[in-house]
Amino acid sequence: MARPRLISDDTILDATRQVLAELGPTKLTLAAVGARVGLAPPTLMQRFGSKRGLLLASAARSPHMVQLAAAEAEARNTSPLAGLRDFALSSVAHIKHREELGNGLAFVQLDVADPEFRAHALAHSNAIVESSARMLRAAQEAGELKADADVPALARLTLVCFNGALQVWAVTGWGLLTDFLRDQLDLVLSPYLAPG
Repeated sequence: MARPRLISDDTILDATRQVLAELGPTKLTLAAVGARVGLAPPTLMQRFGSKRGLLLASAARSPHMVQLAAAEAEARNTSPLAGLRDFALSSVAHIKHREELGNGLAFVQLDVADPEFRAHALAHSNAIVESSARMLRAAQEAGELKADADVPALARLTLVCFNGALQVWAVTGWGLLTDFLRDQLDLVLSPYLAPG
């Protein structure tokens, strides 16, 4: 009979995300992730097959994490636009140093070069766009956004703003990341806000 797993895959993937932020995908090792959760590298090999398998599992989980974060932000806010801001800001609140974000952005090289990683990156982006569109539609229905605002286009623009702000901040370090992202998002949304 197989021994029960005392440490869940989710716990391991959370640790993988933390180690990725600290070291980036190139320097990440099974030993570093295993040390974070108290598992030996061979145990991680059994579960994920390889470092690549672990990174792919982390990437595959990303769209679900986006959807979960969006739902939590919506539940915390009565205003749909406040929910959208909360969704954006809470997703980066853990990032304190530009190096962490730079290490995360290094993952984009895998997303561009490797078709399997790219599929997960597209799903991640689609989850952001779909979640944003849902909140923007709700904001339109609540009278927060102009009735003629093009919600699908604005949802894609929200993704562009989000990713662009992260990359710019990684280089410039202008203030706190949450403040910088909030300001950029507010600038993007301001032409579409309903009067009053």
